[in-house]
Amino acid sequence: MPPIPSYLIFLTVVLVVLPSVIAILLRLALHQHLVQQVTKVKMLVNGNTSIKEPRIVENLKSRFKEASSNLEQVNTAALIDQVYSQEKVAGISSEQIDYFCRILPNLLLAFGLLGTFLGITINLTALSQTIAQPDASNVSSLVQKLQEPLQGMGIAFTTSLTGIFFSALLTVINLIFNTNLAKYQLICSLEDYLDNVYHPTLQGQTRLDKIVKGMADSFDHFLTKFGQTVREAVESSLKAKLQEIFDANIEATKLAKEVYTRLAESSGTISSGANQFKISANELGNAVAAMMTTAERFNQVAETFEHSQFPHRLADATADLASTQADFSQSASILAESVQSIKKALSELRRSSQQLLNLQEEVSNINQTSVQFLELHQNHQKALDEIVVQLQQGLPNFQSVAELQQKIISKSDNLDKVQVELANLVETLREYTEGVTLGIQSVSDRISETINNQSENTSSQIKSVIENIQQGIGHLNDTKYELYRLRQTLEKRSPKDIDEAKLDEIVDKLNKI
Repeated sequence: MPPIPSYLIFLTVVLVVLPSVIAILLRLALHQHLVQQVTKVKMLVNGNTSIKEPRIVENLKSRFKEASSNLEQVNTAALIDQVYSQEKVAGISSEQIDYFCRILPNLLLAFGLLGTFLGITINLTALSQTIAQPDASNVSSLVQKLQEPLQGMGIAFTTSLTGIFFSALLTVINLIFNTNLAKYQLICSLEDYLDNVYHPTLQGQTRLDKIVKGMADSFDHFLTKFGQTVREAVESSLKAKLQEIFDANIEATKLAKEVYTRLAESSGTISSGANQFKISANELGNAVAAMMTTAERFNQVAETFEHSQFPHRLADATADLASTQADFSQSASILAESVQSIKKALSELRRSSQQLLNLQEEVSNINQTSVQFLELHQNHQKALDEIVVQLQQGLPNFQSVAELQQKIISKSDNLDKVQVELANLVETLREYTEGVTLGIQSVSDRISETINNQSENTSSQIKSVIENIQQGIGHLNDTKYELYRLRQTLEKRSPKDIDEAKLDEIVDKLNKI
């Protein structure tokens, strides 16, 4: 075999061997780099934070964070492709290495075929010239001249075989160290990390979250302003009505206080009158007992006068008569004092009756004031209904206005209930006052008739008077019990949203009663 020319060896080494070796080294380095990146990213996905984040992950996180703050939805695949295209191994882009290693086997095969056909063409030209020479009849010289073109053809096939060998070697290397598969695994791992691990940590920082937060802040500000506006409108429209109601409540409270005070005074007066009646009854009973004793003595004197001698016992009888007369005088004085006490009690009862009549008139005035208060409250209710209708027409989509309207209506209903209970209280007071007045008047009439027409039956009549007075006191106790029961009813029925100060004031007044 003839020696291969040096220039051909140089060209083969430069154009075939060196590119093939460089391509193999770059392919191995790229494959190893991608495998390491895939391993680290999978560890990050599994939650292992002890390793250092690869540079591609850091770049992706910064780009993803920036894109999330500006876009509603981030194209993760495009972002990963763009960052991956900037990855470099040994100063060369990963895409360039992959493209170079994928194209070089075909290029080497093309160079080998080109050398083969070029060598064949050149040698065929040389053969045709050798055969066309005039001394071609000499076979030995012809064979010697044909050896040189055939040797060149062998060298051409040798270089072609070299190119085909390295092309096949690069193809096998590309098949074993498949960078496309490693790249696919890396891209899938990066997408998993960005979408399922890193993206949840950016909640509240995306554009959509910022828009929602801004809308929430704007809506809160709007609700605050709206609440202030509605409150100012309601206060401006209801301030005068509320002031009127407040003034009417104060006036009604004062009147009720005066009524309660006078009722307490009347109760004290009636109680003192009853005590005086009781004392008078006791004194009258004592006088009757003294009269009975005197009668017994008269009987004894009469019996003694019958059984004794008149001249001898007349002095004793006279003495006994004198003592009896003294006792009778004392009994008469006691009876006179009892009559005076009864007259005083009658005057007290009449004065109490007059006070109760005045109390009835004041209760009637309170009832009229309550009616006026009810009319004011009805006007207030109509104004509230008009305001609620306007609010419903202006803002039908805001549930808070509906809730406000419901609260206002519930408060109005509760005020109606309180007004009804107060009206019932006034009516109960009026009825019991009339009953007490009639009872006291009947007692007074009976006492007068007893003193004027039936002086002999004074003791029994005074007892009946005492029973009637006790009945009147029982009526007053029943009234107090009814007031206490009404107070308990008000405390049970009053909801929390009624004015606590007004409710406490009513309860205090009832406790005083």
